[in-house]
Amino acid sequence: MADFKKLMKVALTIMLVQGMLALIISSAANAQESLLSTLDNDLDGLISLREAVGHKTLLENFNKIDSNDDGYISLEELRDSQITKG
Repeated sequence: MADFKKLMKVALTIMLVQGMLALIISSAANAQESLLSTLDNDLDGLISLREAVGHKTLLENFNKIDSNDDGYISLEELRDSQITKG
C-alpha cells in the first residue's frame, strides 16, 4: 500500500509539471500572437520593418528574426525568436 501511495505521488507530480509546462508554452505563444496583432497595422498577418519600429528589440533583431529574408516577420518566425511584448 505504501508503494502505491508513493507511485501515485510521483504520477501526480509528473502530471502537475506537465500541466505547468503546457501553460508556460501556451502563455508564450499567446504573447507572441498578441505582439503580432499589436504591431500588424495593415492586418496582413506579418510584421514589416516599418511596423517593427513599435518594438525596440524586434527592430534591432529584425534581420535575424526574418529567417527567410522576405522582409517580413511571420508568426512562425516570431515564435522561433521567442521575443514577446515585454
